[in-house]
Amino acid sequence: LKVNSKKDDEALVIGHEPGKGKHEGRLGALLCKLRSGVTFKVGTGFSDAEREDPPPVGSVVTFQYFELTEARVPRFPAYQRVRPDVAASDFR
Repeated sequence: LKVNSKKDDEALVIGHEPGKGKHEGRLGALLCKLRSGVTFKVGTGFSDAEREDPPPVGSVVTFQYFELTEARVPRFPAYQRVRPDVAASDFR
């Protein structure tokens, strides 16, 4: 029996990447920054409505991931929710 444990964390949205294919004209991925300063993309976990109206740049989001790579980047990050209760100033 193999059990995959998932972790979660918060990140600051620093940009939006446009979608391709069926997501053309909508959000493709969020460009995010961890508190450690590591930047990465979150491209899954969004509803169609969230892709139409994505979290704004400067907001803080929660995401799930499996593990950190050797470079300390989250592996397979998936969007969960916006965190209005977490200050963006924590990420600068």
